[in-house]
Amino acid sequence: MPVLVRKEIRQAWRSFRLPALYIVLLFLAVLDPLSAKYMGEIISRFAQGITIIMPPQSAEQALATFISDIVEIGLLIIIAITMGSVAGEKATGVTTFIVTKPASRKSYVLAKLAVLAGGLALGIAASTLVASLYTWTLLGPVSASRAALAATSVGLYAEFILAATFAASMVVSGTLAAGGLGLAVLAVAGIAGSVLSRSRIGPYLPSTLMGNASLFLTGADVSKWTSVLLKPGLTTFLLSAGLLVAGFERFKRVELQ
Repeated sequence: MPVLVRKEIRQAWRSFRLPALYIVLLFLAVLDPLSAKYMGEIISRFAQGITIIMPPQSAEQALATFISDIVEIGLLIIIAITMGSVAGEKATGVTTFIVTKPASRKSYVLAKLAVLAGGLALGIAASTLVASLYTWTLLGPVSASRAALAATSVGLYAEFILAATFAASMVVSGTLAAGGLGLAVLAVAGIAGSVLSRSRIGPYLPSTLMGNASLFLTGADVSKWTSVLLKPGLTTFLLSAGLLVAGFERFKRVELQ
């Protein structure tokens, strides 16, 4: 298992999967605080002859913009770097080569999942720290507890999308098909959140994590984090685990060539 993990780390960097994710997250972590600070000045320079009054954004609003951009842009990157993790290697015969060595299918899958999920968690945590510190230099300090809660909330949802795409990659034989299933889960989760947000199950839906991430920064009562975060967090964890187990059960029965 440790050998497979090291192999996956090297492959993730050589294939530019994790670096691509980190570059995008770092770009957003720097761009969003800058935009919040200077957007009014930029617009006023181009809008000659027109008076535009934009209220200054707070540090919390700037960081909330960064969190929302992780949802809008980062999730697509996550699907892109995950969809070929197993499906791509099955198509090229790499999976067959590895599992015919003294490596079980379980170890093969767990190594890949550990590197991708761990790399994603590290990227979100580090980029949120960078965004918080940069926002502090431009607009003022942001509560560390609120920033941590927001990062945890959006991180749980990002891991759910990663798990869904990874499960699809174990099931289907094509990289694009796995990516399509990942996008389908993202779309279904969003639609379910919109339709059922006011129902009794609304607070438990995975998509609730996205809205809660911004609320933690812009006004949610942090003292109630247990109910606000754990309800959708537990559902998201169970769904992620269920998708991964189902995908692996199918992967165990796939005849590799």
